[in-house]
Amino acid sequence: MSKPIDTGEIIYGKVSKQIHVGSMQLMKSLRILAPTFLGLLTLTVTHPVNAQAVIDTLDNGNLSVTGMRSGSGCTVLFNPQGEILQQGRSCNSTEIRKAQAAINSYLQEQRTSDNHNGSSSRQSLTLICYGEGRKPSVANRYGYEWDDRRHRYELSNRIESTTSDFDSEVQVEIRDTQGKIHLTGKLIAPINSGGNNGWWTLDDLQVSPDRITGKYRMNALNKPRVNIDRRSGRIAIDGIEKFRGDCESGDWGGSRTRF
Repeated sequence: MSKPIDTGEIIYGKVSKQIHVGSMQLMKSLRILAPTFLGLLTLTVTHPVNAQAVIDTLDNGNLSVTGMRSGSGCTVLFNPQGEILQQGRSCNSTEIRKAQAAINSYLQEQRTSDNHNGSSSRQSLTLICYGEGRKPSVANRYGYEWDDRRHRYELSNRIESTTSDFDSEVQVEIRDTQGKIHLTGKLIAPINSGGNNGWWTLDDLQVSPDRITGKYRMNALNKPRVNIDRRSGRIAIDGIEKFRGDCESGDWGGSRTRF
């Protein structure tokens, strides 16, 4: 007849063995599921970072930014200069920073595109320039000179080459790849090619974001060069006649207003 204590020891041994086997199966299952759990964790962490902000241009020129975080209704409104005008109540600080970064990148791309277009052939400019010019001239010089034959000073009249200063107005008009310049007063030489109602065609026209250059044919011997600094607004004309002045945009004709 078996003792109770022996039966108890056998039952305890079976339970221990079952617990040990169960623990092994649980560890094995965890090892199998670990990559899945890690993938889910990675997806949860990286998804907001990969969210793409969407920028829309409104009718009034303002910009709206959405989509900084998946599932969020956050909308941030910016003016055309990239300054925040309004932000949604659901926006947090991280979303606002992402919206600002997206706008900054967008505006930088726009400026780069504008600069590229500005250096291309498509231009539309009208400039009004005022300044001072200088041109060659002759002058009569009166005085007294010693006369060796008569042994006395005699009145003399000499014609000398000199220059004269003058004020003038210049207009420059550029449309696409064509340019012309309007001259007045003493900038027009007595002997000239005639122009077209005071306008001369600008040849070798070059337009860049910083500078406008070209030349026109006043006559066979006089082909002045035009150089306009777009940053300072200064114009220089160098030929037999020289001119220096300041330009401002004058494209307010027709239905346009200046201010």
